[in-house]
Amino acid sequence: MKSLRGALLVFAVAALCSGCAHQISISPNLGRIASDVVQPKIEKSVGYFISAQNRALEVTTPGGGGDSVRYLPYADLETGLARVLSNVFSAAYAVKDVKDQAYLQSKDITWIFTPTITTTSSSRNAFFWPPTDFSVSIDCVAADAAQHEIWKTTVTADGGLIAVSEIIKDHPLAAKTASEKALSALQMQIQGAPVFGGPADTVNRVESVTKPAMTLDDLKDLLPAAR
Repeated sequence: MKSLRGALLVFAVAALCSGCAHQISISPNLGRIASDVVQPKIEKSVGYFISAQNRALEVTTPGGGGDSVRYLPYADLETGLARVLSNVFSAAYAVKDVKDQAYLQSKDITWIFTPTITTTSSSRNAFFWPPTDFSVSIDCVAADAAQHEIWKTTVTADGGLIAVSEIIKDHPLAAKTASEKALSALQMQIQGAPVFGGPADTVNRVESVTKPAMTLDDLKDLLPAAR
């Protein structure tokens, strides 16, 4: 009887918790967005623009066990975007209004970067809510002070195959890892873009960063060749 009551209690708790939207942060570890790969910096001041509406935008995507996660993609990634631009250029500033010529001139801003961020999440585990799989895509457009588009790119990264034991200790780990990878790829794309005066050899390193991770099927395909 006691075991039956215990089972019913567990079921009731699970039923109550099912469908919850858990708040997480997908902010990257800034220390993982390396600055030492960008040498020397491009001697230009740049800005980035995130509208107030986007900064306050909350997104809800699937987690595990029927639950979901909610987060602020633009607010969470803003410090990472600022770090990327500061790593590549001599100075980077937040821009509140792209039409504020007085501000742009006071900071000597040459280009303004505007990101569009999309995310996906899911879980391979039905018994706990944190997502085991997460992806971040950043569409980034650069314009000059006159608002003429001069460059754009898209980078996408996922959190990779992370052990469940690690995610239990750090619930948004897959999300943070995806953010770090996407921002690092964006940094290399910007550094390698000729329009900004970056070194051309960066393009090769960009391809290595954005190349999808090898799957188990890929490894199986390699086994016969290794014999």
